[in-house]
Amino acid sequence: MTEPLSNENLSTRSSLAETETEAETAFFKHIVRDALDAVVTISENGTIVFANEVAGRLFGYDQDELLDESIRSLFPERHQETYLDEFRRQVENADSTVEHSGLERTAIRRDGEEFPVSFSLREHRYHDRRLFTATIRDISERKRRQRELETVTEKYRTLVDTAPDAIFLADAETGTILEANRAASELLDRPIEEIEGMHQSELHPEDDRDRYERLFDRPRESDASVPDSHGLSVVDSNGNRIPVSINSNSTELNGRRVVQGIFHDISDRKRREEALNRLHATTHEMLETSCPETICQRAVETAADVLDLPATGIYLLSEDDDVLEPVVMTERVENLFDGDVPTYTSDDDLAWDVFETNEPRAISDFDATPSVADRDTPVRSGIIVPLGEHGIFITASTTPRDFDRIDFDLMRVLATNTETALTRAERERDIARQRDELTTLNRINAIVRDINQALVAAPSREEIERTVCERFADSSVYHGALIATLSSTEERLVVQTAAGIDDDYLDLITELGPKSKRGGAGTALQTGQFNVVEDVSSLSSLPQSFTSAANERGYGSIACIPISYRGTTYGVLVVYATKLTSVSERERSVFSELGETIGHAINAVESKKLLYSDSVLELEFSITNTGSFFVVTSEELGCSFELDGVVPRRDDVYLFYVTLSGAPSEKVIERADESPMVEHVRVIQETGDETLLEVALCGTETSAQALIERGAYVQRGSIEDGKGSIVVEVPANTRVRPFLDAVEEVYEETSLLSKQSRDRPFHSTSEFYHELGETLTERQAEILQAAYLAGYFDYPRASSGAELADTLDISSPTFHQHLQTAERKLLSLLFSERPRID
Repeated sequence: MTEPLSNENLSTRSSLAETETEAETAFFKHIVRDALDAVVTISENGTIVFANEVAGRLFGYDQDELLDESIRSLFPERHQETYLDEFRRQVENADSTVEHSGLERTAIRRDGEEFPVSFSLREHRYHDRRLFTATIRDISERKRRQRELETVTEKYRTLVDTAPDAIFLADAETGTILEANRAASELLDRPIEEIEGMHQSELHPEDDRDRYERLFDRPRESDASVPDSHGLSVVDSNGNRIPVSINSNSTELNGRRVVQGIFHDISDRKRREEALNRLHATTHEMLETSCPETICQRAVETAADVLDLPATGIYLLSEDDDVLEPVVMTERVENLFDGDVPTYTSDDDLAWDVFETNEPRAISDFDATPSVADRDTPVRSGIIVPLGEHGIFITASTTPRDFDRIDFDLMRVLATNTETALTRAERERDIARQRDELTTLNRINAIVRDINQALVAAPSREEIERTVCERFADSSVYHGALIATLSSTEERLVVQTAAGIDDDYLDLITELGPKSKRGGAGTALQTGQFNVVEDVSSLSSLPQSFTSAANERGYGSIACIPISYRGTTYGVLVVYATKLTSVSERERSVFSELGETIGHAINAVESKKLLYSDSVLELEFSITNTGSFFVVTSEELGCSFELDGVVPRRDDVYLFYVTLSGAPSEKVIERADESPMVEHVRVIQETGDETLLEVALCGTETSAQALIERGAYVQRGSIEDGKGSIVVEVPANTRVRPFLDAVEEVYEETSLLSKQSRDRPFHSTSEFYHELGETLTERQAEILQAAYLAGYFDYPRASSGAELADTLDISSPTFHQHLQTAERKLLSLLFSERPRID
C-alpha cells in the first residue's frame, strides 16, 4: 500500500481546495459541500483529505477537524481493524475499481455514541492522485422503523402461529394456499408443508366443493368478507369431516390480492348442541312419567348413549334417610363391581359430601385425591353431580381421565333435568296420595260416624262389638271385621264377634293357638299400638297355610286397632281389606280415636250395668307387699289408711279420699312430695287422731285405678302397717279374670282374697222420701226446700244466702249451717250405700 500523503504532496488543511480550478470550485460547492449527505474523501492509506460540513455535523466535529484524521476514528474500536482491513484489500487490488453502494456499518460520533450508517464508496483520481469518496447517511431512523416492523412482523407471526384457530392465506386469483399456521396443521392432521400449495377447495368435502368455490368467489373480486355460514366443514387427512365456522376476507399484500380465512373448529359446539337437543327430548320423556325408576333409567341411558359416558348410575336416598342406594346402573357399572354395587353413607367423604353440599365434583384421578386415595375400588376417575334432596348422579372410568368441560356441563344439565323430573314425580305422587288419603279418610269417617251413632243406643258390650263389625262389613271398602281378646290362660287370640269374615277362616284362627299372638292383632293387643299389615303373606311368624288361606279369600291386608279406654285394653278390632296402602297419620288418628271411642262405650255400658244391676259380685283383693303409695307409706310410718272413696278426673288423675290415723299428716305430705306418682295432697279435716286427706294420683299406679277403669265400683279399702285390701263391686254376671289381670298388671303380687255374690237393697221412691224425712229435721227440710224454690242453686243465683236468711228470719250463719247439714244428709243417702232408686 502507498505511504500516507506527505506535506510535500498535499497541504494538511486545504490541499484539495488550493489546487481547485474555478470550475472545480463550483463542482465542490454545489455537489459536495452543499450536499445533504455527509461526504468524506480519503486517501489510499485511509486518511481523510476532505469532509463536507454535513460530515462534520454527523460525526460531531468541526469540518476542518476531520482532515488528516484516519478513517479509524469514525468507527468503534471493536470494528476499526476489520473495516480498515477491508478498505486496504480494495486499495491493494489494482485490477479492480473500487465502487460500492448500499454498504452498512456501525459508526461512532465524537461523544462516543454509536449509530448505523449507510454509504457508497467510489474510487476516482484527482490530479493524478488515487482517492476514494464516500457518501455517508445516518440510517438510525430507518433501522428503528425496520426494527419496529420486524417486531410487529414477529408478533404477527407469533400470533398467527399460536392462534387457536386455523388460519389459511390463499392467492385470490388461483385459490392456492400460500401460508398456514400450526392450528391449521392440527385441524387437518397434515404438515404445513403439505397444506401450502394445496388448492383451497381441497380443504373441503369433495362432494360439496362447488359450494365452497362459489362461497369464495365474492371475496376474490372485492374486499368483502365471507360471512359465517352454517353447515361448513373441512376434511382431515383421514377423511373425517370436521364442522367449522369460517370468517374470511380479501386484502392486498405486496401487490398481490390474497384471501385470509380463519377456520374455527366447532366440533365441541356441535356436540353440545346435539347433546342438548337430545337432552331436551329426554327431559320431555322424563316429565311425562311419575315413576322414579323410569326417570332414572331414562337419565342413565341418555348419559351412556348421548354423552358417551358408559359407566353411569343414579343413587337415591333411602327412606330412612341415611343411605344412598344404587337404583339404576349401566351394565358397565354392574360388571365393574361384579353385581355388588356399593352404597354410600355419611361416612363417605366424597359421594355423601356432594349430596350434602349440593356441589358437583369432577375427579381426574382418585389415587391423587387424599380423601379417596386408599379406597379399594376399580374406579379411578369420575364426575359426581347432586340430584338435590333425591340423591346423586355418577359417571366413572377405570383409568385417570381429565373430563372436559362439555362432559361436566352436560352431566350437570342432565342431572338438573333429572332432579326436576323426580321432584315433579314426587309432587304428583304426593298429590295422588293425598287425594287417595282424602277419599279413604272420607270413607273411614263415614263408617266411624255411623258407628258412633249406633254406639249411643247400644245396650251392652256384645251389642257394641257386633255393631262395629257389621258396619265395616257393610262398607264397600272392607271385607269385614272381627274383635278379639287375648286369653291369659291359653295365651292365644279369642274371637269375640265377627262380621263379613268366613267362618272357616275364623276356625283357622282358633286352630293357631298360641301362634295367633304373633300376628298383627296379637301385636296390637300386647303393645296397645295401632298397626297395619299391608301384605298378610309377609307375616313369616304365622304358618304359610294360614296366610295362603287369607290371600285366597282376598284378605290381603289388615288394620289392627286396639280398643282401649284410660289405659285399659278391651280387645282389638281387626279390619280386613284386599289391599291397604301406606296409612297416613290422619287415618291412623281416626282409627286410634275409633278404638278409644269403642273402649269408652264399652266402659260406659259396663258402668251402667253395675249401676242398675240388682245383684253384684263383691271382690276383695289383697294389696299387701305392693308398691302402692298408701301401702309403702303405711309400712314406713306405722300408720293406717281407710279409703272413703275415689273420684276420677278428666285428665287421668284420680282423687283418693282417705282417713289417716296413727301418724302426723305432715309426715304423709312429706313423703307425697317425694313420690312421682302423687300430684298433690290436701288436708281436708283433722278430728282428734284422724285426718281426712285428698290425695291426687297420676296414671294407673294403684289397684283402685285399674279396677275403676275396668268398670268396677270401689266400695271400701283399708291399709295398716303395710298390709291391706280393697273391696269392689262388679256386675254379677261379669268375668272375674279381666279384673284380676288388671290388678296384676299394676302389682304382680296382688291376689284375689274373696268373691261373693249379694243382692242390693231395693229402695222405692216412697221409701227414699220416707228415709230422707226421717233423716232431716223439720228446720233443715224447710231451709233446703226454700233454697231450691228461691233459685239459690241456680246459676247465676236468683237469691243469695243473706236474702234467704232474712226471709226465714234467721241469721246468715245459721242458714248456711242448716243448709250444709241437709245437703250432707241427702248426699249420704245417695252415695253411702249406692242404693238403686226407682
